[in-house]
Amino acid sequence: MAESWKVFRCSACGMCHGRKSVGHNCPHCGQRINESTPVVDKAANSTELRMKVLMANTPPELRESLAKKLSDSNTLINSNKSFNSAFGLRELRKLVDDRGNVAIESVMQRFSDLGFHDEVAEFLNSAEAQGVIVRLGDGIWQFLE
Repeated sequence: MAESWKVFRCSACGMCHGRKSVGHNCPHCGQRINESTPVVDKAANSTELRMKVLMANTPPELRESLAKKLSDSNTLINSNKSFNSAFGLRELRKLVDDRGNVAIESVMQRFSDLGFHDEVAEFLNSAEAQGVIVRLGDGIWQFLE
């Protein structure tokens, strides 16, 4: 498993930043980050890390308001996206497991998270008809591209 990202709080300046390991200088004040530097959170990927660092550096009394604004902003951004087959294939590639298979549950969850729940069945039928995926069983496809 890949090493997770860590949100460090600098002991000198109190600002947070993200890295995978210690042994670097704080990007805010230059203090050396070592084993005793507090890790206030962890993230699975760089996108999640960015949001966690942002929230950690936001004053506690403003965090809830910021989280709501960011959520509203993401909803607005996602609502402006339009679904097309190229977009669908890019997202489908992200869901393929180590055997080249993709499950309907993961496709439905991902597309729903992006605001395209209604497009799943039509997209999968089209991808199957075009030979991009082959049905292996009920709700499981092999990605061929």
